[in-house]
Amino acid sequence: MKELIIGVALLLIALLFVGHFSISVKPFSISLPYWHRSIGVFFIIIGFYVYNIGERSKGYRDGLKDGCNTVLEMIMEKQKKSK
Repeated sequence: MKELIIGVALLLIALLFVGHFSISVKPFSISLPYWHRSIGVFFIIIGFYVYNIGERSKGYRDGLKDGCNTVLEMIMEKQKKSK
C-alpha cells in the first residue's frame, strides 16, 4: 500500500511539473497554464498500462493453449505405446 501511495504522489508531482504548475502568494493564485499537456501525458500512461495488460493476458492465454496441447500429445503418445 505504501508503494501505491508513493507512486501516485510521484505521478501527481510529475504531471504538475509537465503542466508548469505555479502558485503566487500576493495576490494569491494557482496556475496550471499547460493543463492539456498533463492530461495528454496521463492518457499516454493509461494507454501503455492497458496495452501491457492486454499483452500479458494474451501471453497467459497462449501459454495455457501450448501447455494443454503438449499434455494432450504426451497422453496420446503414452496411449499408443501401451497398445
